[in-house]
Amino acid sequence: MWTTAVSILTSSCLFLAVAARVPDRTGAAQADNARKELATLEQKLLGAWKGQIGCDGRLLFRADGTYEFKEYGPAPDDSAGTWKVRWDALPPTLVLTCKTSEVPEEVGKTMEVKLIQLDDKSLAFKYADQTVGHYTRVKN
Repeated sequence: MWTTAVSILTSSCLFLAVAARVPDRTGAAQADNARKELATLEQKLLGAWKGQIGCDGRLLFRADGTYEFKEYGPAPDDSAGTWKVRWDALPPTLVLTCKTSEVPEEVGKTMEVKLIQLDDKSLAFKYADQTVGHYTRVKN
């Protein structure tokens, strides 16, 4: 499934690059299709996710671009903020900007992680220190 998503993503990025250089209607249509494909992939993030180890906590991604990160770390702590996916490289980057946190130093900071797996049931991303957080979708 992830291979399919990466293939779609790669094709989409290529279409966006070509469309940006070709000012005709075909390029614009391809760019629109690529944007739609990327938006569909981002929709897979929406909803609740539970970490596979205690320190991973729980994540909730909302369609309005906000997130909640609950019970993460050894304390466990809670934070919330905004999220977006940056598609300028592979793998794509999940950008989390903290607005509120039980850890005061986190407020106003941005954390960037590499999305290495995303499908209907699984989410995994790599932190800057190369550790990986594994999450499974929480069923409603």
